[in-house]
Amino acid sequence: MKAASFRFPAATLPDLEDMRRFVEQAAAELGASEDAVGELVLAVNEATTNILLHGYRGRAGHVDIVVERAGSDLLIRLHDAAPLFDPTLVPAPDVTLPLEMRAPGGLGVHMMRQFTDELRYRVTETGQNELILVKRDVLPAPGG
Repeated sequence: MKAASFRFPAATLPDLEDMRRFVEQAAAELGASEDAVGELVLAVNEATTNILLHGYRGRAGHVDIVVERAGSDLLIRLHDAAPLFDPTLVPAPDVTLPLEMRAPGGLGVHMMRQFTDELRYRVTETGQNELILVKRDVLPAPGG
């Protein structure tokens, strides 16, 4: 297997469990370590939660997930048709401040950054959001 995809045509918060399970199984089948799989599942959970809560504002909306190999890297592509939003532009929160002094929000994107090696964003040809979560050097060499 070089890639696996799953379409959630009308995703809602209860679908998060199936999304996590799909990412976990697909990444494991590609040969990712247990630690890498766990971190990616957490990052995808944060991203898809944000898509559902903030992008679709709690209403059902489509989310496509593609888990793929790129050499020894693992990429997870998330597509959605919510209003365009680039999470890579969200500033890093100051986690040194006491909780009562921090601005609300922003920790989901922070967690995505902590559990991946790179976040990429683009608008697709069809005008949808595409967020790519990259985990580097976590897959065995092809055929190895």
